[in-house]
Amino acid sequence: MKRRFWWWICLAVFCALTAPSLAGFAQQPPPAFEDALADLGRRLGRTITLADFNNPTSRWEWRGVDFADNSLECPRPGEAVTPTKVIGYQFVFILRGVRYEYRVAAADRSTLRLCTNPTGAIFQVTLPPRPTTNTEPPAVINAALADLSRRLETTLTFESFNTPRSRWSWRYREYSNSQLNCPSPGQAVDRIVTPGWQFIFVYEGRTFDYRAPLNDPSGLFLCRGS
Repeated sequence: MKRRFWWWICLAVFCALTAPSLAGFAQQPPPAFEDALADLGRRLGRTITLADFNNPTSRWEWRGVDFADNSLECPRPGEAVTPTKVIGYQFVFILRGVRYEYRVAAADRSTLRLCTNPTGAIFQVTLPPRPTTNTEPPAVINAALADLSRRLETTLTFESFNTPRSRWSWRYREYSNSQLNCPSPGQAVDRIVTPGWQFIFVYEGRTFDYRAPLNDPSGLFLCRGS
């Protein structure tokens, strides 16, 4: 009896000592998370580590998801989609204001894909808000500023907006169509989710709203001006 009693005491001590480490392990991202991080680095042409997300305009998140079809609710062009339950993961990286979303089946790391056209809005990850500075806008904002200068027939710099009736801002957006939610009159509107930029210039009380696709800076256009 004495020996059995001490065996149970030892087991209880072992469980108490290992529980924190096991709990910590459970919070670690799955192995495919590293695949997604490596793929993002290849796309950006440099090595990406979690240290790159330690700034106010960057962060990352992951979670398990039950997807509703074999495309992980993110079909590629021309891909045949079959309704079926697929247990998997969603990884979201926001790097310097740009959002990248990956999806993968839990049982097959080779299914990892960068999702640029999600169909399952329910699986959007809501990341905790952080202050966003306007000190590192994408380079295409300079083209927007140059276009605005031509329209107003003056030479504008960012310092030109340091007045009580002027300001400027930028943000990353996921538009609900490839027209960036601003179609031309008579233009057909599709339903392709399109990541892009929005630049707002308020100059002497007049507002100018520029938009540009994320992967096609030449698509910059003035959505509206007043």
